[in-house]
Amino acid sequence: MKKSELNLNILKNSFETLKECYMDYLSQKDTKIKEYIKDSCIKRFEYTYETSKKIMNKYLKKEFDKTEQDLSINNIFRQMYGLNLIENFENWVDYREKRNDTSHEYSQAKSNAILEIIPNFIKDVEYLINGLEQILTDD
Repeated sequence: MKKSELNLNILKNSFETLKECYMDYLSQKDTKIKEYIKDSCIKRFEYTYETSKKIMNKYLKKEFDKTEQDLSINNIFRQMYGLNLIENFENWVDYREKRNDTSHEYSQAKSNAILEIIPNFIKDVEYLINGLEQILTDD
């Protein structure tokens, strides 16, 4: 796969802003400002998740000629796991569920649940980016 066929810049940018926002959240002492930053972390999680999913989908389509019918979300995660481009299939299923939760109903409990998974999500997105970059530089 040619580097131009899979542009990781949007994913890398959303990932970096999520990391920065989460670090700001952790370091913030003012509870009111911390709540605002928390909301931003959740939005950045949603955006980074959606971008990750789209990149995975695009990679599988271009590299393996997969069709939309082949690429249900669980199949995307399963295939990326099989290719060792994601480290933990169950984590990504959980991220999808958390993302779906926030798109249907936004509550304090659901936002707290997302905040709890952000450290693992950051680690898993970094793993995905590193794996895809390795593939792109090997070509």
